[in-house]
Amino acid sequence: MYKPKSTREIYIESLSINSASIEKQLSDQSVLSEEIRSILDFVSKRYCENVERIITLCDKDMMALEYVPSPLKLFVDCLAYVQKSHSLSSQASRLIQHYTSAWEDWM
Repeated sequence: MYKPKSTREIYIESLSINSASIEKQLSDQSVLSEEIRSILDFVSKRYCENVERIITLCDKDMMALEYVPSPLKLFVDCLAYVQKSHSLSSQASRLIQHYTSAWEDWM
C-alpha cells in the first residue's frame, strides 16, 4: 500500500539531492574539498533547523505549509546566507551567486 511521504521526508530528500548537485558543481569549479564540505555542512545545519520550524508550524496547522518556503527555495536561501556570512573563494561565491540569481529570475 502506498504511503505518502511526510513533510520532513520531502524536505530532507530535497536537501540530499540539491546538496549532491551543488557539491558536484563546486567540485567542477575547482573549489577545494574542505571548502565544499564547510559550505555543505553549514547549509545542511541551517536547512535542518528551518525544517524543524516548518514541521512544528505544520503540526499546529497544516495550512501553514502554504506559507513556508518550498524545499528548493529553502535550500537556495541557505546558500545565499552562507555566501553573505562566510568568506568564500571566488569560484564558490560565483557559483552560489548564480544559484541565487537564477532563483530570483525564476520567481
